[in-house]
Amino acid sequence: MTPAEEGSAAEALAAPEAASNPLASERRFAKALVFTPHPDDAELSGGATMAKWASEGTEVILCVVTNGAMGSNDPSVGREELIATRQAEQRAAAGMLGVSEVVFLGYEDGYVEDSHELRRDMIREIRRHRPDVVVGPDPSMFYFGQQYMNHPDHRRVGEAFLAAVNPGATTVPLYRAELYDKGFEPHQVKAVLLSLTTNGDFTVDAEGFMDRKLAALRAHDSQLGAWEGLEGFVIGMAEMIATSSGTGLRQAESFKAFFFD
Repeated sequence: MTPAEEGSAAEALAAPEAASNPLASERRFAKALVFTPHPDDAELSGGATMAKWASEGTEVILCVVTNGAMGSNDPSVGREELIATRQAEQRAAAGMLGVSEVVFLGYEDGYVEDSHELRRDMIREIRRHRPDVVVGPDPSMFYFGQQYMNHPDHRRVGEAFLAAVNPGATTVPLYRAELYDKGFEPHQVKAVLLSLTTNGDFTVDAEGFMDRKLAALRAHDSQLGAWEGLEGFVIGMAEMIATSSGTGLRQAESFKAFFFD
């Protein structure tokens, strides 16, 4: 994304439609698995949340679906060079947030479909890591106001993510030869959080973790290095989410939540 596109996406995140539950952010998780369409998406929508969870002892694992190969309009930048750059940036950003592991699925940036291959791979990661909470993009977010049309990769990853959670992660016959028969046993998560959403009802207090979020975003220099107003915009977004949530918080991130425990 260009800085302008990132800004429009962030504005959409700052306008939740529903008031959040002020007690929701008090939930603790032992392990979190965060699925993100592209390098930098997870930090923009939930960087402070990942940093906060890690600081509380949650093991946070990040799974990046695409290779980020479409992240430059400069024809002089080679494809393999850009992929390597974006992976290095993502690892650096994850380290700043306390993420313990980064998994790259390697799907082609800009061409993601809600395919059986992607569902299978996401199910595999859920069963491999066996998290309490999984995070992925909201597939229902097509556009926001007159300013932003959501990236199709975000929506397609969100569709595959929901299918991977239900029925995928708990159903033995699905992709049995590739998963269950290879030792990936079913797993029921306790919570699902949808990021990149305008339907937030789960608010996380981001105050005290915005510096880490900003540092992680700056690590994505190939994407955000030219955005001079990054800090002001990200802080403003967190303050808008907090105000909209009705929780009394000063800075926040918001998700659509589902609980199964």
